[in-house]
Amino acid sequence: MPYVLGVHLGTTTTSAAVMGRNGGRWTTPVPFPLGTTRPEVPSLVRRSPDGGYLVGEAAAQRAEAPEWTCSHFVTSLGEDAPLLLGGEFVPAQRLVATVVEWVADQVTHRHGYPPEHIVVAHNCWWGPHRTHLVYRALAELGITDVTLLPETLAVAVDYVSKQTVADGGTIAVGNTGASGSGVAVLRRHEQSTSADLSARGPGSGLEPLGPTVEAETPAGAELDELVLERVRTEFADSFARLDPADPGHRAAAARLRAECTRAREELSHRELTRFSVPLPDEPGEFELTRGGYERMARAHLEWLPEMLVQTVQSVSLAPEDLEAVVLAGGPARTPLLRELVRQRLHERVPAPDTSGPPVRVDASPELVAARGAAFRAAEVLSAATDRAAAGAETSVLMRVRDPGEDNPVTENEYGVDSTEAVIGNASADPTVPPPRPPVEVEPMSVEPTPTKKSFKILKLTLAALLIAFGLVMTFVQGFGGQSAGPGIVQQAK
Repeated sequence: MPYVLGVHLGTTTTSAAVMGRNGGRWTTPVPFPLGTTRPEVPSLVRRSPDGGYLVGEAAAQRAEAPEWTCSHFVTSLGEDAPLLLGGEFVPAQRLVATVVEWVADQVTHRHGYPPEHIVVAHNCWWGPHRTHLVYRALAELGITDVTLLPETLAVAVDYVSKQTVADGGTIAVGNTGASGSGVAVLRRHEQSTSADLSARGPGSGLEPLGPTVEAETPAGAELDELVLERVRTEFADSFARLDPADPGHRAAAARLRAECTRAREELSHRELTRFSVPLPDEPGEFELTRGGYERMARAHLEWLPEMLVQTVQSVSLAPEDLEAVVLAGGPARTPLLRELVRQRLHERVPAPDTSGPPVRVDASPELVAARGAAFRAAEVLSAATDRAAAGAETSVLMRVRDPGEDNPVTENEYGVDSTEAVIGNASADPTVPPPRPPVEVEPMSVEPTPTKKSFKILKLTLAALLIAFGLVMTFVQGFGGQSAGPGIVQQAK
């Protein structure tokens, strides 16, 4: 079954989603398991001595050699100085393209054939310069059927594919990643003008209102650092004996940071968490409650509600004008963040009996951008299919539908509870006849009647006689003028 691929390349993690096509229908995007125990993998690249690259968990298992491993390379994209990896300088866009290539290879190996199109959701602070570098790096690896999409737009596409947003409705998206947060306000245009749109589907009419507001706070890495700092305070003596030059100690520190991240995510649905502290000299166990974590993180989480209010006001809107506020990213799991956003938006609503727009958080907020990227890949592919079908149509013949043929599913059947979505006019359905090639019509040659043919010959004959008569008269007059010249001269004398 043909399929498209959506990839979310984050600062610390990478996730993917696959969306198949069954005839003219697109199935619901499904997260692709890149890791052994989790659907996402670390955005980590390790260079091998033979010049190859290891990505994800394979690179994390050998993180004790930092000179051969690179993380957070997404933040270095666009800088003039390359990254030193394994004794060689490698530009950041090459590592970005390597991760995308690795994800595509994993999915291709599972399905047996490559995806028809790939959409990569990236950080919202990428601009034309960074996207150009990534496009060029991907082309060098042979990946050309690819589109880059800001992750805030990918989150909005995933939301409107599941929830109903009225024509002209506006939503706000707050995406929190490991390196920072981004907030955008988007409006959905009326679908009646779909002929003017370049793609069909749930996210084809979304348009950002104003620029995306970015900030380094709140960030998932900061929240993980808060938990790690509590562990460091309780195990101060053991931390003091850690040797950064010891590969075993570096590996233990990496495992401890991963445990802190897992504990933070676990507190989103549990009141208490315990995890082991894998220190080499004195291993132990650490316990953290949700209340203790929220007291530490509250000052950081309060930044996102304020960013949402300021972004909405910057586009001349009020919170009550929004149909919903969508939160995405790993930190969106925190119940305190949702409550802070709800309270801050309610403060800006003038009517006391109005609760403000609802705050929506997906069950897997860290996978939302990958699913939205898969939806956009289906829209891009369907738009290309529509253009190809329109180019193959002819104005001489008209297609007549078989009375027994099923009525095509229209775009308004794209519902929240449906398991399949119709996007565009996918022509891969074997039951639909292929488009006819263009027909060239040449003018037909018609022989003239005998009467008209005789009259034409007579006119041509008369014309030839008149031309011959004119030539003879010219010749005679020329000789006559030459003989009369001397006589006239003599008579004048």
